[in-house]
Amino acid sequence: MKRAFSGLGLLLAACLTIGQAQASIVITGTRVVYDASQREVTVKLGNDGQSPMLVQSWIDEGNVQATPDTSAAPFVLTPPIARIDPNKGQALRVRYTGQKSLPQDKESLFWLNVLEVPPSSAEGQNKLKIAFRSRLKLFYRPAGLPGNATAAAEQLQWRLQQKGAEWTLECRNDSPYYVSLGKVSVSGGGQTVSPALDINSSMLAPGERKLMPLKSAAGLASGSKVDYTSISDLGAMIEHSQPLKP
Repeated sequence: MKRAFSGLGLLLAACLTIGQAQASIVITGTRVVYDASQREVTVKLGNDGQSPMLVQSWIDEGNVQATPDTSAAPFVLTPPIARIDPNKGQALRVRYTGQKSLPQDKESLFWLNVLEVPPSSAEGQNKLKIAFRSRLKLFYRPAGLPGNATAAAEQLQWRLQQKGAEWTLECRNDSPYYVSLGKVSVSGGGQTVSPALDINSSMLAPGERKLMPLKSAAGLASGSKVDYTSISDLGAMIEHSQPLKP
């Protein structure tokens, strides 16, 4: 595992500077939901490239620097390393080991890493090899949680807050599910404003409250509403609309 992972930082840096480079490994889905009522879940990988690829997979707890050797995530991946030939696929099986106790009243978040490394160049050739790493959210969902993920997104609570000349949009997730947002806009009184979302502000953990800065909201009327999209378990965008709470 160490050998396959060594040099990753240098290789990923090269990826950022070479625009023509493209990943060959395709992952089915944009997220993984591990239902605790199942013994394991399967993630499908495919090689759309023209060369065989060596793929290494591991799960971390949110530390992007974690390696297969340092991660303490309580999951086993089978196989952790695989060769995938062109136009072929590979099923990646994910199983919770139970070695670390996880909350049973709310979801837990992990990250699935898939690193693809191209084959070695022919002897005597000096070519730059580029490794690509994909990271997908993995949600561990305990059995018996009330409601469902779609309802959780529909039931987000929204409020405007003002402190001096600064405005923020407060979003509260009272559900036991993670909610991932696609876009958010507030409209009312002939005005529409949108907060800038990033990878951190666009996801709300169970029970989390987040403040999203707005450039201005002074013209919004009391009857304003929030239009937003959430990302479903299957990666689809779902549209929602909620009135602002007083």
